[in-house]
Amino acid sequence: MYEQLKQYSRLTLAASTTVLVVIISLLLVIFGYKLIGVELRKTEIIFAFLVPLVIASTINWYIYGLIKRLEKLESELRKSISKEKEDIYLATIHGAQHVTNNLLNGLQLINIEIENNPSFDRDILKLFNEMQEEAKELIENLSSVKQISSESIMKSVKPGIGKKR
Repeated sequence: MYEQLKQYSRLTLAASTTVLVVIISLLLVIFGYKLIGVELRKTEIIFAFLVPLVIASTINWYIYGLIKRLEKLESELRKSISKEKEDIYLATIHGAQHVTNNLLNGLQLINIEIENNPSFDRDILKLFNEMQEEAKELIENLSSVKQISSESIMKSVKPGIGKKR
């Protein structure tokens, strides 16, 4: 219904509703008077026309104003939710970045010990260093996401994205 209302202007909605209410009012008065067998006077017809005309148009304008105010509130709420979502995402990323950096720094100690041990397999050392670099790159990619959506987040941490080869 909301999408249907958005198609029409305020004037169109007010006019169509008012005309409909006036017609229904006139029909009710005419059939009501015929039903009870009383003669219909001009004043009743005029009142049956004017009263709904004034009341319906006033109510229509008021309701339309409420709809516009609700649209504005909805827009503000959506912006607020989007901002909150972004703030939560950024706080989570900063927390993950901190944890990951602490882990990577701790792995540097292991790296130094591996390098001091000449019998350690150099291919494994190379793989170990590549994994550390990939972790750094992925956390940087994750923290640089501009459009916060599940697709862009997943794309930012997809292995191989942003790799320097």
